[in-house]
Amino acid sequence: MNGTAVRLRGLDELLSDRRRELRSPEVVMAPRQLGAARLTRYSFSRTLLRRAAREGWRSRLVELEMDAEGRGHAIYRTEINGREFDFVAFTTTIDESLHTDRVIAEAWEVSGALVDGAVDADYLEVLRREVPRQEDARLDPRVLVLTRGNRSVRFFGYLVDRLAAGLQPEVDKVADAGYILRSTAFYGNGKFGMRSYLGYPEGHPLRAPYRAQFLCAWLFRELGYDQVEYCAGVRGGDTAARFGGDWRHYFGLGNATGLGLVPYAFKHPRILNAWAGVRELALANVRALPATPERLDALRRWTDRAFVHFTTLGGADRPPWLGPASIAERARLVRARIDEFADGPAPFEALYRWSEDQDVETGELVVSLLIELDEGLDDDLVDDLLRVDEEVVVDPLTTTGDLRRLFDERYPWLDDLGLDGTGEGHYWWVISDNSDEPRRAERSVLSPDNHDVAIDVARRLHALRCSLDELPGDTAVGTLLAERPRHGNAVLRLLGNDQPYGEPRDNACAADFLPLELQRFQLAMYGMDNFSPKSTDWLRVTLFQGAPRIDDLGPDTTDDWVWPPRPTEASP
Repeated sequence: MNGTAVRLRGLDELLSDRRRELRSPEVVMAPRQLGAARLTRYSFSRTLLRRAAREGWRSRLVELEMDAEGRGHAIYRTEINGREFDFVAFTTTIDESLHTDRVIAEAWEVSGALVDGAVDADYLEVLRREVPRQEDARLDPRVLVLTRGNRSVRFFGYLVDRLAAGLQPEVDKVADAGYILRSTAFYGNGKFGMRSYLGYPEGHPLRAPYRAQFLCAWLFRELGYDQVEYCAGVRGGDTAARFGGDWRHYFGLGNATGLGLVPYAFKHPRILNAWAGVRELALANVRALPATPERLDALRRWTDRAFVHFTTLGGADRPPWLGPASIAERARLVRARIDEFADGPAPFEALYRWSEDQDVETGELVVSLLIELDEGLDDDLVDDLLRVDEEVVVDPLTTTGDLRRLFDERYPWLDDLGLDGTGEGHYWWVISDNSDEPRRAERSVLSPDNHDVAIDVARRLHALRCSLDELPGDTAVGTLLAERPRHGNAVLRLLGNDQPYGEPRDNACAADFLPLELQRFQLAMYGMDNFSPKSTDWLRVTLFQGAPRIDDLGPDTTDDWVWPPRPTEASP
């Protein structure tokens, strides 16, 4: 089915009509499966750059004023279909002891904002006053995204020293992480006075989900290159070098991500369903494709690219996940199976079926590789499918009998979570007074006292189901909620979640709940990789590694930047 025909139908209808071809929600939304996800061609970073190349977006550095240490500001202007957007970054230095990956920091070496329109001198001073304040800032709807981050403690100064001496980086010194700057947040949707998503008019070039954030992130990454080269040029003068060869693209943007992602996934089932649904539709499309030499060669190239990238990245396993060396070995096995199945009647289906019997990381690597071949979804369609209406209307005349039937249809998996057992309510979730960010606490240490965040979906649904057993089947929902208002969130969830992929099969309050699993799925959807857990709650990742720079983007830009090979000592 071509993209034009599909676009006339909604995501719900597509998922319903093709449910026999798709992986089951029990598989896709299992915690371990979510925790093995990898980026695909439909990750937000990649759809952004394909659209930018196709539509002829033009980005350029229009102003850079810094001292020898890189303190000052820079402005990058992007022209999109006759409109201008400025990314304004204010840069400074802070003591190494103040560097932190957590959002509770009070100072950063980079503070930036993506602005709708060109920034004049007066507005630049407003931004200079407010943007570095971050959560304490008061902005206006011209600002679409607010961001901040720090230099890499290990890499920034080293890279300046090398370029200042006229040299390129040494592979064994910088290639394991692959970033210059590391971000910690990309705020949007009306926070601190910025424009809300509802404030983007029809036809706005950044109206699609996450497009503004990822344009901001791409330009943030560009700033890292320019800062290093500028500082090296001041220090080294005529002998200083610029990044050359593969080093021009190798570095991405680092990112540190913690518990803040978890509530979003639990609170937005229809968005989660759209993210997973697009992946599953694309996978089903490819599994049904007949083999051609061109498709097989493309799959081999992608698999070889993954093998080289993870081999040269190197490194031991990163519990609870495999590390680069192990992923490279999985890619080698996948490559052998491609050749084995190539002459069969349905090689892509055969490869997928083989992967089902392997470990979950191998399986999800195969999923990502296969999706590279998808021809059934185009980027405009994906934009449409990812826009969802989250409004849920509750009919007060719905009966408890209706609710019981919905439980049987939508939530039979609750029985597998042990919600009557010990440990099911070990944690509770709260918005921290100190950082305005989600945190979890042990109930035995700190009582919720009615301040918990309502992401304990499984527990609330279980409590509702137990209450239904005490009521006649013709009891109206309006009566139920009038007498037992504590079930309001659960009723809303039960009635509104008719989405197959809307619910992680997990209990966020359980003693054995591992936030990293759900975080990784979301980060893969963003287009991040190089997952490096630092605890059970947070991890570091890399975004846009290998991606085209602003001067490189053009009609010939393709996706072949993903999973870049490590540069060699011979890179000029």
